[in-house]
Amino acid sequence: MKSITRQEWYGALVAVLVLGALLSAASPYFLTTGNLSNILVQASVIALLAGGQTFVILTGGVDLAVGALTALAGAVAGHMMVKLGVDPYLCIAAAFAIGAAVGLFNGYLVAFVGIPSFIVTLGGLTLWRGLAFESTGGFDNSGMPDPLPFIGYGQFLGVPMPIWITGVFFVVMAFILSSTKLGRYVYAMGSNEMGARQVGINIRWYKLGVYVVSGLSCALGALVLMARMDSSSGKMAQMFELDAIAAVILGGTSLFGGRGSIWGSLLGAVLITMIRNGMNLMEISQFKQMMAIGAVVILAVWIDVIRRQRLLKK
Repeated sequence: MKSITRQEWYGALVAVLVLGALLSAASPYFLTTGNLSNILVQASVIALLAGGQTFVILTGGVDLAVGALTALAGAVAGHMMVKLGVDPYLCIAAAFAIGAAVGLFNGYLVAFVGIPSFIVTLGGLTLWRGLAFESTGGFDNSGMPDPLPFIGYGQFLGVPMPIWITGVFFVVMAFILSSTKLGRYVYAMGSNEMGARQVGINIRWYKLGVYVVSGLSCALGALVLMARMDSSSGKMAQMFELDAIAAVILGGTSLFGGRGSIWGSLLGAVLITMIRNGMNLMEISQFKQMMAIGAVVILAVWIDVIRRQRLLKK
């Protein structure tokens, strides 16, 4: 138990369990198989974006443009499928190519030019969404061809495909963080970037790789989202960047970098979705839901600051 309670994701796990118990008592419809499956499906896109965001935040950076990049990758891929009649699998590859290219662009400006990640991705927040509208003429594209309907609504062994995709994604991300050089260096850069550079770690290239991971995560999230919506447009994933950052923080990853867990981000995404789901069941307005999520995020950051201060005192 001591080992578990020391994990960064332990607080998020407790929050999920406590909130689940409270919502089960508040609504008889919460603790049902259908609703729990619905929560995991709804959390899938935010979880995918949060997975890539975790890598960035662990290095001490932040990616404010994940929602806009998701819209760009999805809008372009959907436009190619529906309006241009391009093979869907080539369009899926194009979505990942867009994610990787934008990740390279962001990573280059942050790691090699030295522009703070906040500024680079703040600009990308409007740049990539504007490009999504421009490249598709501002129109929505609906009626996605195969295999998108299966990705969005198909099942394997009775489990919806978005849950499978999210589960496999997080297993891969957890392996990268725990068992590869990129993962070890991500923590090293976030803990002490100058020290990591002095021991011979090529900070620039590994930091570049972190933003590519985030970009690819956005592309995967775009495919799941457009499959669920059966449409794509430049309006996709609005405000998703805030939910992704919130999920990472709620999952125990420090905004100052160097400490956190990929599994915590998954729990954070589930926690945010549970809050919205529970409030919908209790017929609480969307505006109050926004207020609740904002208050929870502020509280999580406050706790992170207190934890950091205590660690510095030691």
